[in-house]
Amino acid sequence: MGQIGNTLVKQFSEAVDEFARFVEQCPDGQWKAKCGAEGWTVAQTAQHVSGQFTLEMEYITAAANGAGYPAYTWDEVNAKNDGRAAANASATKDEVLAELRKGASWVSEYVGGLSDDQLTQTRPLPLAGGAEVNVQTLIEGGVLIDHVRGHLASMRAAV
Repeated sequence: MGQIGNTLVKQFSEAVDEFARFVEQCPDGQWKAKCGAEGWTVAQTAQHVSGQFTLEMEYITAAANGAGYPAYTWDEVNAKNDGRAAANASATKDEVLAELRKGASWVSEYVGGLSDDQLTQTRPLPLAGGAEVNVQTLIEGGVLIDHVRGHLASMRAAV
């Protein structure tokens, strides 16, 4: 693991640990509170984060391997998210935590195995209007680490 990978795994682990603590400590009566930004409940938003690693890794692995990004549009991504939120309206804290920990484990393993060269590769990202984005920024930004932190902030505001 390179230096950049070490730093990213540490940042990701810290974000996931903070997220898990919130879920564990969320009062049961607030688990169904509505998150303003998402329009979903805390439960749905928490499950969105715990279940989103597979989609996020489609982008990260494609970028790290120099392959084409998935061809999803924002409308398709949003439809996937809303569909999963509807299907997971009754997600429990235990379910979210189990999925979060399992997903975070394999994501950390993958990210930790990337070389600094892979992490600094730059490619145009269609979902960002074709802006040049390197793999490190993809991981730190809205696709992984900031995705966890952003939804955590929304969940905190809801309770």
